[in-house]
Amino acid sequence: MAKDALLSSLLTGSGGAVDCVEPEKGKLGDMAYWPTVTTKDQIPDWLRDNDYIVGGHPMPTYSYRRVPWFRDNRPCSVHVCLGFSRPPPHQRRQASLWLFNRRSCICFGLSTTFHTLRSHSYKVHHSWGKMDILGICVLALGAGSSMTFYAFYCRPVVQRVYWGLNLFSALAAAVVLFDSGGGGSKMRTLRGGVFTLLALSALLPFFHTASLMGWSRARDEIGAVWYLAEGMSLLLGVGLFVSRVPERLKPGSFDILGHSHQLFHICAIIGGAFHVATLVVGYNYRRMHPSC
Repeated sequence: MAKDALLSSLLTGSGGAVDCVEPEKGKLGDMAYWPTVTTKDQIPDWLRDNDYIVGGHPMPTYSYRRVPWFRDNRPCSVHVCLGFSRPPPHQRRQASLWLFNRRSCICFGLSTTFHTLRSHSYKVHHSWGKMDILGICVLALGAGSSMTFYAFYCRPVVQRVYWGLNLFSALAAAVVLFDSGGGGSKMRTLRGGVFTLLALSALLPFFHTASLMGWSRARDEIGAVWYLAEGMSLLLGVGLFVSRVPERLKPGSFDILGHSHQLFHICAIIGGAFHVATLVVGYNYRRMHPSC
């Protein structure tokens, strides 16, 4: 049968043109015979991201209508953003909150689109995989620059230096990860390392200002407690993502729910909530103390 021949070609392919072959339509029409969810040994190389997840892998659908509707091991997180709840603020002190909100919407929107369409085809998978990486870099830029705004509110020169560092780090991360192809299990450690460096670059202005004003003032003026909680949440998520825990400890038990990629997304959302709490502390302090 055509289906069996095509599946055999996918199993023997090495990730080149064979892996990108589009299935022919059978007599049932509209590719209705094409399998949706299978084991790791039956998917093409470009969809194989984690060898410790045994089942629940999506097969290529080559259809935008079908990819969102079957249950597989994609991250089951729902990204909610309130980016369009009100018109843009006009006060300078509110701009930092507003910009981070918008950049979060960009990041989570691109991430949701990638994880929804990743099983469409080789070309769509890698194109949207790069958009997913771009979204992460945009969010990292938004987190670092918004924190710097309140941390060095009275030091505009230092503020701009750190903004430049945040921009350079985000662009460098995007270039490195784009060049790596944007995905695959072999690039997992590289991606994790780049994400860690992005997080550390965003932490630099916090440590700098905390050393200048002391812990007590940093806690009250820029929400230091929340910012540290954000950093710990993001580093935990990256650590789970790179180490592939818990599925590494018990392969097959976390195929659909609870694997490291989902936990990474959950940690990212929690970290974003902590960052909003940090900015709210900074905004409230500057609203009460507008002058330096």
